[in-house]
Amino acid sequence: MGGANGIIEGAVPTSDMHQAAPVRTSSSRPSISPPTHPSSPRTTRPSTPEPQPHPSSIQAAFESLFISDPEQEMFRSLAVIFRSAQEQEGSVNLTAGGAEFVWTSLQRADTSSRQGLQDTSALRATRDILEQMLWNQSHLLVDAAKVLADSSRDAAWRDPLGDAGLVNLFLGVIATGTATDQLMIQALRLVGNVCGDNDANRQRVVSDNNLRFIVKQLENPRLLSIVIPVLYNVCSDFEEPAQRLALSDGVYLRLIEILENGLLASTPTLSYLCRLLDFFEDSFDANDSSESAVEVLFRAASVRDLDVDDRVSLVDAAIAHLKLEEYQRHMVAYDLVDIPLGLLVQWYSPPRASSSRQISSAEILPPPIRDAAEEEQLSLMRSNIIQVLSDVSAIPEFASRYASMELPLVETLLGWVAGPHLQLQLCSCIMLGNLARSDSTCLAMISRFSVHESLLDILRFSSDTQVLHSVLGFLRNLGLLPVNKRVLGEAGTIEIVSRFLSVDAITPLSHAAVSLVRQMINGSLNNISGLLSSLSLDEESPAHSKTYLSLLCSLFEKSDDIAVKVEVSRVVAAVLRCLHSSQALSNPRLRDQLLHRLFSLHLNLCQPLSMMVTQPRWPIIRSEGWFAMALASRTVEGSIAIDTALQQVEVFGALEATIHGDSTFVAALSNSPVVVTSDAAESPESIESKPSAENEAEMRVKDRENAMVLVNALLKNRVRSQLPFIYYFQSQKFLDSVDWRWFMS
Repeated sequence: MGGANGIIEGAVPTSDMHQAAPVRTSSSRPSISPPTHPSSPRTTRPSTPEPQPHPSSIQAAFESLFISDPEQEMFRSLAVIFRSAQEQEGSVNLTAGGAEFVWTSLQRADTSSRQGLQDTSALRATRDILEQMLWNQSHLLVDAAKVLADSSRDAAWRDPLGDAGLVNLFLGVIATGTATDQLMIQALRLVGNVCGDNDANRQRVVSDNNLRFIVKQLENPRLLSIVIPVLYNVCSDFEEPAQRLALSDGVYLRLIEILENGLLASTPTLSYLCRLLDFFEDSFDANDSSESAVEVLFRAASVRDLDVDDRVSLVDAAIAHLKLEEYQRHMVAYDLVDIPLGLLVQWYSPPRASSSRQISSAEILPPPIRDAAEEEQLSLMRSNIIQVLSDVSAIPEFASRYASMELPLVETLLGWVAGPHLQLQLCSCIMLGNLARSDSTCLAMISRFSVHESLLDILRFSSDTQVLHSVLGFLRNLGLLPVNKRVLGEAGTIEIVSRFLSVDAITPLSHAAVSLVRQMINGSLNNISGLLSSLSLDEESPAHSKTYLSLLCSLFEKSDDIAVKVEVSRVVAAVLRCLHSSQALSNPRLRDQLLHRLFSLHLNLCQPLSMMVTQPRWPIIRSEGWFAMALASRTVEGSIAIDTALQQVEVFGALEATIHGDSTFVAALSNSPVVVTSDAAESPESIESKPSAENEAEMRVKDRENAMVLVNALLKNRVRSQLPFIYYFQSQKFLDSVDWRWFMS
């Protein structure tokens, strides 16, 4: 077993007891030993009654014996105690021969101990005498137990103490539940120390589920400073069965209750409790904890001047709870979300008087300078908090609870968007983005709070990938509402996000930016006009003949990411769909201008559409492609562009397969994992599942109809200059397959 031996050093839980806090990242075990010197100045311990003094002669004997290492004086100390028990109390009854044997054994064992040897025969004799003292309720049993507990700090004695039956003896003392606190402390110390890096003794503790009797002692506040380190030693590196048994015995619920009652506040023992929480982080379930656990853990982690390891452990435990939906709902229902938000603020602002008032971004000061390793821990912890708050804000109950936008939590988040701190910006954009689900909420965020202005400023100047990605997602949600599309378009959103439409941009940002553009142009003629506007007003500049759509087409050609390519293709399809909508037809002059710019300035426009109809993975994307091609072919310029695309063998083959429905291409496509989705499908990742047979058949019928519309439009516009195209339309195969109603108009 790795790590240092665990020695439990507290004879009684007094303010004098010194315990070194365990390091979270190691497997060191606590040690339990007598009080020696005061703790650090900031640590205070609740005082508890000391054991009653023993007869002066015995006390004098102890003082004379404890002038050297107690482990080397164990047997002489026991001999003094046993003689006193026999002569003064009568709790030990030995015959003359038996007494001589015991004293000789103890003397011989003492000599062996001084030579570094362990005499287990003497320990077995010791066990027999201790059983008599226990039976006769000897007051000196506490002293004998203390001597053994002190000696158990030495790793060399741990196996002998277990083999001699002394561990089981004191487990029996603990199991009775009737021992005095003084005796219980020494019994716990011995059990805890012998389990340090010793699986044999740990197994003795878990056998017959003796562990439940130790867990039971958590109900005694006077023993907490001993019991918790003991449980740590037993469970450390012993997941099966110690940790499993401890959970089943209710240890996790007890630990939460201890935190809730503040029984270990500002004590070294809190570190061991936190390490125990670490052990159970991935194995507990809701039945092992309490409904208020998340609040208790976050509030405990919010205490100022808390050790970094302990704070991280408490937060991790709270986050582990919030992976369960019942705790997420509880968090929202009882307005507890502000507690972890307060934890995030804590590392940016100095201590202040408690107030119900929300802290604005202007009041948050920069984080204090810390050790690099500590700062790394805290940064990771903040990231974990943000991630779990993202999960919480994604549940429907969150959107319902805060939809009014009137609660202080929303005010705080809106303030963070405009603030200088990246992680607070990230958290607010994620949570507000998840809140922006209803039309009323999206409208209020822009019309009342003008949150888009701060978001666009972030897009202009920030270089943090996570923040930028969250802002793009937030704007995309806001852009679902038609009135917001107009506001975002007029604010120059397309121009601002164009910095992410380069192949040099980080791929997730490119994908999110293209997705935002697609959302903004869906059904918006004004935003399509912006998309097709020139990159430069200078007519002498090469950029004058290029548009923001040109940037998208260039990104399509240069990017290797399939998700980006699909999203660009869907932008092109959305443009064509809007330019042939009733909205566009009501403004024919603008429509004609935009159609002319679309086809004259983007000679590679049909490459994205060609990819849509030839890719075998997503039928919904393929259907969008055929529909867009059919729309494009309605104009002469569009027909010429489509005719150019059909000269590609793959595209022409896809057209033939779609019309006839009997090619190898269609056969291959029928096995593709896909799903029919709405136009608002976010990305290929959202259309991976297999459609029903009925939906798939319906999609093939619609694809064929759109392909026939395409052919009809090409023939009408007399676009038939290429020989393969002419030959196909004159072939018997085509003539036999078509429904001539398409060509009667």
